[in-house]
Amino acid sequence: MQRSIAFYLSLLAFFLLITSPSKSFAWPAKVLSVTDGDTINVERKGRQLRVRLYGIDAPEMNQSFGQKAKELTSSLILGRNVDVEQKDIDRYGRIVGLVKIDGQGLNELIIQNGYAWVYQQYCKENFCSEWNQSEAAARKQKKGLWSDPVAIAPWDWRHHKSAPQRPGVAKDNSPLILVGGDMRIDGGVSGGQSKCDGRTSCSQMTSCQEATFFLNNCAGSKMDGDGDGVPCEKQWCK
Repeated sequence: MQRSIAFYLSLLAFFLLITSPSKSFAWPAKVLSVTDGDTINVERKGRQLRVRLYGIDAPEMNQSFGQKAKELTSSLILGRNVDVEQKDIDRYGRIVGLVKIDGQGLNELIIQNGYAWVYQQYCKENFCSEWNQSEAAARKQKKGLWSDPVAIAPWDWRHHKSAPQRPGVAKDNSPLILVGGDMRIDGGVSGGQSKCDGRTSCSQMTSCQEATFFLNNCAGSKMDGDGDGVPCEKQWCK
């Protein structure tokens, strides 16, 4: 009887093992080309695949720093062997994944060098908090695109490019200005220029005026805990 119970328990354990969802794993590939700062083309087992880097958003090619972001990604991985950990498939049929080169995460390397934002809308893993710290450090050191104090996030740039607009006016009715061929939102902050760029917390602000602009104009703000309409009362708006 005991042997029968042990047999059935072993059989059940084996069944659970083979039917449980498999953990994600990395597969090897060779980088054939780089489309832009956050998209690459690889070859795996004779097939060509396009990979969109998970959790980050680099400037578009016709945006300021777009070419520089592409050059950085190319310098790190073009023609080299990498490991790809697939996280998803996006609506364009691209693999969304983490890419490693010599054991280092390419996604975070691009953030550390200042050529991408953490894509807050889609970066949901625990390590995304570490990426936020890497982005904050790059901002502080004015690395890469952060040398531009009014760099606009790619999602905002795409939004304003695709939205029907009156000349000189953004979809949210904020005045638009052109700086070096790039669109910026004039919010009357920090010398007249500010824009929504993914920052949501008081620690990422530089003044009460900037915090107020973000609270009133940008989605996802976490700077008014008591709901009185005054942001960052401990840090900036004392």
